[in-house]
Amino acid sequence: MKKIKVVLCCMILCMNLGGCMKRGDRISKWIGSEQDMSDQIMEEIVTALDARDADALKEQFSEEALGEATDLDQQIADLMNFYQGKKQSFEGDASSDTLTKYGEDVEKSFIGYYTLVTDKETYQVMYDYKVIDKKNRDKEGMYQLELVTQEIYNKQVEENGTYRWIASDEGSGVYMKGE
Repeated sequence: MKKIKVVLCCMILCMNLGGCMKRGDRISKWIGSEQDMSDQIMEEIVTALDARDADALKEQFSEEALGEATDLDQQIADLMNFYQGKKQSFEGDASSDTLTKYGEDVEKSFIGYYTLVTDKETYQVMYDYKVIDKKNRDKEGMYQLELVTQEIYNKQVEENGTYRWIASDEGSGVYMKGE
């Protein structure tokens, strides 16, 4: 009888520990998938920039942002002239905001912060992108994109302790800052 109790306790303990491990695996996959989503958004931005494909970049913007932005076509053309070189690498991450109802994501957005290195320049990149909006699909897509040369970024951080992104004050559109 004593052996049965010991074996039963061991089995319960193993199942509980296994259950915790599975929960941990799910959490790390969830975090990993958000990083993958963020990196994919950045990859699509960089691919459009490298190809000098203004239409591909514009297609990433939400319908709402297209209506709000002032002369987005000109902003994108200016960005294509501003962007120098071809991607060598990028690294960064995004903060996310998710609204869930009954276990389902109904809204999810990312604000990404990346360092983008090309063969000619290094940039700091910020994007604001709504991935999911089940109530209003016109809100899905990018709202803001900003590129800043590393020199300008470093200078402002050195002077002020932080960098103040232009887009945070300006609304939907494309922004850039360099020397």
